[in-house]
Amino acid sequence: MKKCSNCGRPAVFSLVAIISTLGITKRLQQSSPAVPFCDACLHELCDRLCSDALSDGVNNAYTCLNLRLRERIAMSKEHPESGSGPERKRMI
Repeated sequence: MKKCSNCGRPAVFSLVAIISTLGITKRLQQSSPAVPFCDACLHELCDRLCSDALSDGVNNAYTCLNLRLRERIAMSKEHPESGSGPERKRMI
């Protein structure tokens, strides 16, 4: 399991930044490498972002993904036979 880039605990999420140019034809985009975070450190990062719009966007994505993760964990506890085999399709 990957470790949180901030504290070293097991990572649960990874964050990738995508930066795009605006107002020019043939937009340019560049993404960062994925940076792993535990739940607590990603939550702290969201609180510290200097732009309210960026903070809101990242926090909304984090909240939705965290909810989906919790739902998946709850479903796997209810239906453990639906499994861990390689034939299982990804839910995300």
